[in-house]
Amino acid sequence: MAYVLAVLMSALSFLLNRAALKYAGARAIVTWGPALEETAKTVPAFWLGADVLLTHALFGVVEAVFDWRTSPANGVAAAALSVAGHGLFGALTVAVLHFTGSLVLALGAAVAAHIAWNAALIRLTA
Repeated sequence: MAYVLAVLMSALSFLLNRAALKYAGARAIVTWGPALEETAKTVPAFWLGADVLLTHALFGVVEAVFDWRTSPANGVAAAALSVAGHGLFGALTVAVLHFTGSLVLALGAAVAAHIAWNAALIRLTA
């Protein structure tokens, strides 16, 4: 189940991120994008009883392939960061969910971490 969800939610996130970029511009990378991605990965996996951590990790792999293919100059680094980042977001989501029992808090923690991650990467590469 996690495999199917990861691919479907990756496609959905790509479309939602594209719309957010068009609507909000580059700031969507550190605002709308993380919220959309984390919600798209976590909520369906949780509601359908799929492995939330595996869904996050596989989402990172799908994003990594996209990054690698679309950015030849720094694609390998971007791909590695995608896998690492989404794996970390998934681990954080599962940990907060385990300790609090709250999907809302788990999702909030993952969104906050994703925003911080994207902001840090932009600062480091700009």
